[in-house]
Amino acid sequence: MKVTLSEWKGNKVEALRRLAVSLGALAVIILFSVFAPPQTELFDKVGMALAILALAIFLCRFPVGAYLMANLLTVCAAAGSILKFYDRFPGYDRVVHFISGLILGYIGVYLVRWLFGRLSLYPEPFVVILFAGLFSFACAGFWEIIEFLTDCVMHMGVQHGNTDTMGDIVAGYLGGVCFQLHKLFESRKFFTKDRIHSFFKGETLPAGKDETPESEKVPAGKV
Repeated sequence: MKVTLSEWKGNKVEALRRLAVSLGALAVIILFSVFAPPQTELFDKVGMALAILALAIFLCRFPVGAYLMANLLTVCAAAGSILKFYDRFPGYDRVVHFISGLILGYIGVYLVRWLFGRLSLYPEPFVVILFAGLFSFACAGFWEIIEFLTDCVMHMGVQHGNTDTMGDIVAGYLGGVCFQLHKLFESRKFFTKDRIHSFFKGETLPAGKDETPESEKVPAGKV
């Protein structure tokens, strides 16, 4: 598909914004590393910097808003591991996991809207909200699996027992649920009796009735 000049300029501006976000997040992590307590391990410093690089690679086509929030979450996690906020402030870990549930739900919305766009289907609000919540829940559990494997292989003591692990998962789930409730309230006008009845009967929305807010629409072929 031929890209117009305005689209090319828009893509270039978004790329520059993502670059600015990545450089800003990396600068903050370097600053954290400079003022880190003596007991902070090099793995924590390098690992968080690599996490910013990973976001730049895997989320490079995401909207700037989602990209910014993912980087902010990584910076919050970096403060916990590098500046030892996890040890200094009881409950900080739970807050980070709760916020991650919110942000992952937001990313899940864009993923499912991109998929619907690729398939030229109407993004039914019920499906979008359900997918966003399930995506957030899955990521919360998957992250704990990664921490468990890290402890098994590298013996870093990332997890502190079953209570800590389950508490983190619950916090992430609560974040995902709160995001779903927010989207349900935001989309409350869609959930009329007739629309719900039509959805479960498998009836499609009439053409030209896509009421998705412009700010949330994702062009086909772009995440």
